[in-house]
Amino acid sequence: MVLAGIDAAQNAGFPPPQINVVVLRGVNDGEIPAFAAFAATSQLSVRYIEYMPITGDPGWRSLYVSSDEVLEMLARDHRLRPVESMDGAGPARYFQLDEGPAKIGVISPISNHFCATCNRIRISSDGQARGCLLSEETTDLKPYLMCDDEAVREVLTAIIRKKPLRHRVSEGWHAGGWVPMSAIGG
Repeated sequence: MVLAGIDAAQNAGFPPPQINVVVLRGVNDGEIPAFAAFAATSQLSVRYIEYMPITGDPGWRSLYVSSDEVLEMLARDHRLRPVESMDGAGPARYFQLDEGPAKIGVISPISNHFCATCNRIRISSDGQARGCLLSEETTDLKPYLMCDDEAVREVLTAIIRKKPLRHRVSEGWHAGGWVPMSAIGG
């Protein structure tokens, strides 16, 4: 079903999707090589994302797989060459896979804080904007939707200026009362 959806999107003229994989030890870490093979055959970018314990689960470290571990596993069977950041890549670091057109990326929110260079804000389906995925502070954008472009620019600029320099997830902090990632725009 997922592969059919990817094919349908590409046939309809949408830009190639990026496949995101949150790697969980003992759950899907054995599929890391298969996703790289999929990237190579489909010529789509696959991004491996470190698990973020945003719910405060005390056992999160047993699920955690670092991006370095993912890259080490892939380097056993593939040549990985760092490539310049792709437009819109956000916090991902990309690597060319086996000198071919396929690229794999890693997103390392725990092992390699990228907060200082993060260019993302999150907007939920109900119009709440967050300067950081891991922020509890939101701004309701709905009142600005009927405003002129300058008002929208000002509110978005204010959100961006309040972005934190660093998150504290791996230090035991968690966002109490959070909604699921799918509702945050993450």
